[in-house]
Amino acid sequence: MTTIPVAYILLEDARLPDEDALIRALRARHRDLRWSRSTLARSDSADSAMFIHAGDQLMTILLMSAPIPFDQQLWERASWLWPEAFRAAGRHRAHLIVAPMGSAESKTERKPLGFVENAQLATAIVGAVVAAMPGVVAVVWQGNVARSPEMWIDQSRSAFASYPDQPFALWMEIVPYLSGKTIGALTIGLSAFAGREIEFEVDGLDQRTATGRVAQLSSYFIARGLDDGPKSGAVFEADSEIDHRVAVLHRNSRFKIGPVISFSSLDDRSGRTKTFPIIPVAIARDHPLLVMLSKVGLFDPGQAENQIRLRPDHYQSEVRLESFDKGLSRALSGMIATDDYAEAETNARRALTNGDIPPAEAILQPWADEVRQLQLAIRLGLTLCDMSMFLPAPLHSP
Repeated sequence: MTTIPVAYILLEDARLPDEDALIRALRARHRDLRWSRSTLARSDSADSAMFIHAGDQLMTILLMSAPIPFDQQLWERASWLWPEAFRAAGRHRAHLIVAPMGSAESKTERKPLGFVENAQLATAIVGAVVAAMPGVVAVVWQGNVARSPEMWIDQSRSAFASYPDQPFALWMEIVPYLSGKTIGALTIGLSAFAGREIEFEVDGLDQRTATGRVAQLSSYFIARGLDDGPKSGAVFEADSEIDHRVAVLHRNSRFKIGPVISFSSLDDRSGRTKTFPIIPVAIARDHPLLVMLSKVGLFDPGQAENQIRLRPDHYQSEVRLESFDKGLSRALSGMIATDDYAEAETNARRALTNGDIPPAEAILQPWADEVRQLQLAIRLGLTLCDMSMFLPAPLHSP
């Protein structure tokens, strides 16, 4: 996780805020902190900087006489809460960069601030700039959350509020999505605070309930971190809104947004899951290692250890990825590309020719164990979304 939050204040024209007006706004909005001018001199260049003391911390406001690069997805997400988002993006011609610079005391032994504390300071500064300066059209937090000036003026007053009143809606997005008939929600921006995003996909909830749960969880993780939250493998029992058990898993996102903490229905009450073979029948039939193991009863593609339950609505189709099966075949071929296996196969074939199945089974047992380890590793990889058997489905709006 980064410890330096960055905010971008989008402007109609290139100028820094009036320093006196900004200090007055900060002192009026956040009375418990000492706000003052810095002794650092401003640059005389067109793109210049202002420095503000927040207690013993130094904050910078840097003017850039150019717009930020356009990001279609950023403004699409913003428009869900703010219909004028695209229009505001098109109006800006310059921007300010607001970021903490650490302690202003050169000899301090104080521990550097963490991300949450730095985010609180940056939020307070940004809110005061927006309140004190005309011509602000939008604020972009960390490059992935865009909000209106009005929302920033209002919610940034709570920059230093404790759980559950933090202004987390300025810091992160909650994105609803549809998977089959289930409405889920994920976060964008929470990982900067907690190290993971949330993917919440619990059957039977409406959009408001799903996003509300994600908001509650996000506020908690921002305040307490994941170490104080539910562990991977934990199970929540039914409550007043969710009438069944919910499983928690720390894994990678199936939408490629990085590590997530996922919440999903433990029991398949809606018939969403389906059983698939880890090693398909075609490979089991043709691969020489599996053919030998099958002859002595050490491998059967229909056995439980070769099955995994997946949700077809998480994928575009049930056509197996060629790259997945090629990787499987390579792993199996690697097991037999040794002199030890060549000798073992010869001895096992001799035993089978003589009708001695138990000795052949004992000879091949180490390779059967390797295949089982491979199956377990693939099962874990599929569960944690480290790999995919099918082409993942893209994000669909409800």
